[in-house]
Amino acid sequence: MKKRARKKTVFFKPIHFLLLLAIDGVILAGVIIPQHTNIENAQLLLEQTQSELNAIKIEYEREQANLEYMQTDEYKLQQGSVRYGWHYTDDTIILDDDESLAGGGQ
Repeated sequence: MKKRARKKTVFFKPIHFLLLLAIDGVILAGVIIPQHTNIENAQLLLEQTQSELNAIKIEYEREQANLEYMQTDEYKLQQGSVRYGWHYTDDTIILDDDESLAGGGQ
């Protein structure tokens, strides 16, 4: 009598499945960890850029307010007095002596 050859069937054993899961876990960890680091770096850069933008906005608003003030008559009168010595005829002018500023006029 002839012996029948056994057919080998291909199937996953539980150990193969666990090994496949472990390999997938290592691959995913190799992808996810660098991406997480890149995301943290991008968030830090975004926060720094946002704070710089806020500082620029504050400076811009301050300069705008300064420009608006420079258009007022009060500023023009102040600059005329300080730079050119212009005064109205009824203005009281107080002059500082060099001696009194130096402390020698007691």
